[in-house]
Amino acid sequence: MAADGQSSAHGLVICAKSRRAEVDDTTEEQLRAGDAFAPRFPGVDLVTPAAALFERPKQWADGADLRGVQPECGQFRLLIAPGLVKLSWTRPVLLERSSERAATHTHRVNVAAEEAELRSIAAEVDWNDGPMPREPKTSVACREITHWSRKSRANMCRSLAEYDYTPIVGRGRIPAMVTLTYPGDWEVVAPCGRDVKRHLDNWRKRFEREWGEKLYFIWKLEFQRRGAPHFHLWMAPPTAAGKSGLTFRQWCSHVWADVIDHPDPAQRRLHELAGTAVDTLEGIRACDPKRLAIYFTKHSSPNAYGDKEYQHIVPAPWRALGQGPGRFWGAAGLKKVTATVEIDRSDYVKARRIVRRWSRNQAAYSDIAAKFPSAANPRTAILSVPRVDSGTGRVTFRRVRRRRQLCTQGGLAGGFALANNGPEFASQLARALSQWTEITR
Repeated sequence: MAADGQSSAHGLVICAKSRRAEVDDTTEEQLRAGDAFAPRFPGVDLVTPAAALFERPKQWADGADLRGVQPECGQFRLLIAPGLVKLSWTRPVLLERSSERAATHTHRVNVAAEEAELRSIAAEVDWNDGPMPREPKTSVACREITHWSRKSRANMCRSLAEYDYTPIVGRGRIPAMVTLTYPGDWEVVAPCGRDVKRHLDNWRKRFEREWGEKLYFIWKLEFQRRGAPHFHLWMAPPTAAGKSGLTFRQWCSHVWADVIDHPDPAQRRLHELAGTAVDTLEGIRACDPKRLAIYFTKHSSPNAYGDKEYQHIVPAPWRALGQGPGRFWGAAGLKKVTATVEIDRSDYVKARRIVRRWSRNQAAYSDIAAKFPSAANPRTAILSVPRVDSGTGRVTFRRVRRRRQLCTQGGLAGGFALANNGPEFASQLARALSQWTEITR
């Protein structure tokens, strides 16, 4: 440390740096001029050319017009997105036959159930008393939501890697992670999940009226230990003041408290002081689709980020039917950009092998990654293996750790792999397939 009490430019940091402190104008200029803010989100113009690098299947190579013809062997497709490469295999003929058999079986089961119900009613009702009153029909069966499902997490990772983030990063602004929390007595203002979604929508509408522009962001719903919900938003806040003359941080604190509108004046005052946060450093770190997707799934990786799975447990007041939180994540204003190409079966098998080995290598070295490891896809998994007693026939289960299988579900069924740059990863994959073909010739 220097003699005047100020730390040197390259000295040790002797105190924790507050991430939620406001970034002054000088720091923002340095972030724009330096390499700290270097978004690497591939645009729309890179996705389609990457798909054109793959060779078409041999059955289409003769140039015949076979549109609408479904090959008996199946269709092997490769989907390319800004941060994703996905493999899929379908057999339309078998799927059509399976759907027909399932529909026929379902129809027979429904008819048998209706006949049994009518027979039981006819045996109990005296038809001399007039017609039976009809019960009201229920639209869709509601189910209790208690936690964030694994399928929803996978859908979120895949969707976040398919969005076009040009409306957010193309304006030259610095992205930030905005947090919107609820006051201490949160059950008064948010008795069910529909209320929090309505609050977020009202906050978005006020932003658009304040700055006169459409708002684009990614949002994620989580819960604190006390059960209160809160939102994480990845967006690019405006640098200029709005129509009210307030900066985005000042406007966000005031308007979010006004949207919640807690009836207790003391609760509202405290909520306005500490109900929001704008974290610029976290927003900068999510500089590509893969890092952004992993950031929103970081709490599902206890080894890398600590045990924060409690943030995905729905509180007791919201577990009643019709009171659930609904979706845990979403996007506002963004559109997906994908390109699908059909490839040959041999190329599909080779591509799946390359993607599987690459994904396993990323998971194996996730513990030594600096900030954004691929711990959302661990190398091993804990499974329940059944064991049947030959004497009594009793079935018991034991928990074992097995190597996680990647891109092998359902025979030739594929999967997807997150990439920092999906088009670049796809171009390297196409080059590897072409070299492989030349070697085997």
